[in-house]
Amino acid sequence: MKHFALVLLMSSVARLAAGQQVDTRTLEITGRIIDGEKKLQGCEVIVYDGNEVVGTQVTDKNGRFGLGLGLQKEFAIVFQKEGFLPKRMLVDTRGKIPYELENLVPIDMEMSMLPAEKYEGADTDVLDFPFAMVKWNRQLLAFTQDQQYTAGMMRANGAALLQAGRSVKH
Repeated sequence: MKHFALVLLMSSVARLAAGQQVDTRTLEITGRIIDGEKKLQGCEVIVYDGNEVVGTQVTDKNGRFGLGLGLQKEFAIVFQKEGFLPKRMLVDTRGKIPYELENLVPIDMEMSMLPAEKYEGADTDVLDFPFAMVKWNRQLLAFTQDQQYTAGMMRANGAALLQAGRSVKH
């Protein structure tokens, strides 16, 4: 998993060669993906910097993955597996992060993938947006999830599931 962090820091090396100061710290993100009940092995985790894929990995037999994201960038992370709706997460590592903080607090998450069959007949376009956003919180001196945004996406998910239930009955 350390190799994956090195891939994401490659652009920092280019900035260093150009004479710009580079922050080489990384935000570590670890997690486990489940299908609602059991660990989901073989889920693909794809990291984008803009439209460019900068890393991929597949969850292990315990549904675990681990990332190291460079600072001062905005990353999109896509989780996908056949038979499930893809999920997206936005991680904004930009911000005025004090250099005194040598070790950033890692993020550990558990995510449940949504079986595509439950959403048949529903308009799932709203689920194409990131389900969560993570960004720097100056008050907490840590990267945190935007709770208000995530709550809104959970409501959108619930509405899509209700729509799917109604379309099955008709």
